[in-house]
Amino acid sequence: MSDELAIPEQARADETPWQRWWRALQERRGDRASLRRCRSVLDVALEPAFHDLLKRLGSRLKEVDRDRVAAVAAILAHVEKDEPAWSIAELMARPKGDKPVVSDARFRRLLRLESPDELMHELVRVIGMLGGEAPVAPLASDLARWGDPIRKRWALAYYEKAEPLLQSTR
Repeated sequence: MSDELAIPEQARADETPWQRWWRALQERRGDRASLRRCRSVLDVALEPAFHDLLKRLGSRLKEVDRDRVAAVAAILAHVEKDEPAWSIAELMARPKGDKPVVSDARFRRLLRLESPDELMHELVRVIGMLGGEAPVAPLASDLARWGDPIRKRWALAYYEKAEPLLQSTR
């Protein structure tokens, strides 16, 4: 058995390294389960599947970037369906009854998070609330570059989609 995750036959040439890694992870249930059990970026750093992702991305990353990639690996292990047609913020704003799937208060807390560990914990919960659906490549890319420009983009997308629902509850 190889340490590197094999790329499944259905992988497409136009996929990002994030998508190829995620698709391969779906075939390696044990690795996926191990990542899903991780409770910190330190736990993730001990997993071979994380090191495979680093190789795919180019392992010359700064420590803070490796921590973000570790958080992304744990979060993507909880994604069951790649939903590339929607942004993560739009998915969080989808209606569930007469409210967004992710409440305004939870969304605001999420945007204030800084550390990879905090983002990992909160986004694992959010992915669960979304039924395991998320846009793999954009989510991974955004989290790897987490900062004010990403937060602003997410806020614009969330409130544009959620505004009618939020107006009805005020």
